[in-house]
Amino acid sequence: MSGTNGLPLRAATGLDKVIYLASVVIALGSLLAMFVALLLEVVVRYATNSGLGWPTELPSLLFPWLVMSGVVLAAQRGQHIAVTAILHILGKTSMRILLIALQLMLIVVFLYLAEVGLRVIEVTGTEVFPVTRITAKWAYLSLIAGFVGVALTALSTIVQLVVAPDPAAVRAHKAEEDI
Repeated sequence: MSGTNGLPLRAATGLDKVIYLASVVIALGSLLAMFVALLLEVVVRYATNSGLGWPTELPSLLFPWLVMSGVVLAAQRGQHIAVTAILHILGKTSMRILLIALQLMLIVVFLYLAEVGLRVIEVTGTEVFPVTRITAKWAYLSLIAGFVGVALTALSTIVQLVVAPDPAAVRAHKAEEDI
């Protein structure tokens, strides 16, 4: 790597690491919080014949975060749905151009979806869960965070595709990498 390419590549790799770690923390935190809350609800219901109430609302708030963090993790690993048959017959330059074009489309689509998500939050911001009094916008915010995470992953992939000597290596590295 030359010096001019090193900084953008390090920045893209650092961005990937931050997105990956945030997604793992969100996924594991969501799972753990839902499990503990529902376990607590079962224990309290068994011991007292009455429930706490709030643990039944927690999955509605946290499950969307779990799903969207999984979507972002799949994008980070290059394991999202893609049709790759044509890539095997393309040369390096054509493959690089096609992959960059696909990443640009992902950025446009997912940033648009994030913007639509902001409008949805404006509408749903008044919905409140009855026991916790938490607004539904926190669950919908997961969609926006996931869409932005995928768009940022596509951006870091573009940087890696521009800098890498072989675009196929970027795809293979993302699929194999444990950041």
